[in-house]
Amino acid sequence: MSTVGDYFESTLIRGIDEGVGTAGVVQALHGTPRDGSLELMTGTPGSVGRQGESGAVFRWEGDIADQAALTALSAKLNTAHAGKAWRVLATNTLMYWNGTSFDSFADAFGAAGPTGAPCDISIGTVATGPVGTDLVVTVTGTRPNLVLNLTVPQGVQGVKGPAGGPGPIRQAPDYAAGAHVDGTVPAWNATTQQWTPRPNPGLRGPWSLQGALAWDNGPGFAASQSKVGTSPNVVAQLNIPAQDVDWRPVIGGGTLVFTDEGIGSFNTRIDAEVRIGSVIGQIVALGAGFPFGADGFCSFQPYYGTRTMTPDSTVGVVPAGQAVTLFVVLRRNRGDSNYSYRQNDSHIVCWARPVTAS
Repeated sequence: MSTVGDYFESTLIRGIDEGVGTAGVVQALHGTPRDGSLELMTGTPGSVGRQGESGAVFRWEGDIADQAALTALSAKLNTAHAGKAWRVLATNTLMYWNGTSFDSFADAFGAAGPTGAPCDISIGTVATGPVGTDLVVTVTGTRPNLVLNLTVPQGVQGVKGPAGGPGPIRQAPDYAAGAHVDGTVPAWNATTQQWTPRPNPGLRGPWSLQGALAWDNGPGFAASQSKVGTSPNVVAQLNIPAQDVDWRPVIGGGTLVFTDEGIGSFNTRIDAEVRIGSVIGQIVALGAGFPFGADGFCSFQPYYGTRTMTPDSTVGVVPAGQAVTLFVVLRRNRGDSNYSYRQNDSHIVCWARPVTAS
């Protein structure tokens, strides 16, 4: 059997605030072998006590491993160390030494702070500082409008890289500035002492006639003729398109011509000529005939009818931008016999040799 003493040995006395002066409220005592309560009236508030001493200023000491390490440290602390604070890594708790014991702040690390006011930050100046200095960041302005200014240290000079390949020729100091038309080539200008784009000095073409066929689908050589006396006699016209440079024709080919003279007669010679623009235009090729009544092939050779040809001569030159027609002409340059010519054995080919790219 339990005694009253047994009850009170385990009784916890608590004061319960049910309102001072409330009518009908009485004190009560309740006890069991495991718990008990004594209801007591809460007294009236007392007077305000005196102002306590200010707490010590926090002095951050860093991290400490766990509670055991902190307990071992506390044996060395006294009032002179008041304000020192450590973070216990095991519990992520801030422990503050008040001079006699530790006060704990469980939410000092990792707890969400109050929501701050929104703030707009814009980039201000970005300057370069000397090599080896620290990055300097300054914030100016008044919240919520702030300006971030940076001074970034200059990096150290890097290692020199390998030599690069040659740059574009047009960026060379001795190359003339300006447009460079596609297809032109650099040529040295002795006056300006610079390389200057000029039309390609190489041969253009070729353009040709073969028998009755022309490169431009026009008529080729005229039909074969027998025992004619016409002189001059145009047997073909070769059309050459305009070029971007002055040029001179370089002619090859020939035509088959024979006279009506018999054995022992060598009086008549029919030559084949190539002339610019008409039967009386500048001659640029000649195929000498054979003064005998047998088949003779008049092979074209460059010929300009003058002994004063030089690189600067204008003889036989076709101006840039001008299309031209070359006339193949049969001409009796000796005797008076008739002659015959054959279409199928005739052909002409022309190349354009530029004369301005020097």
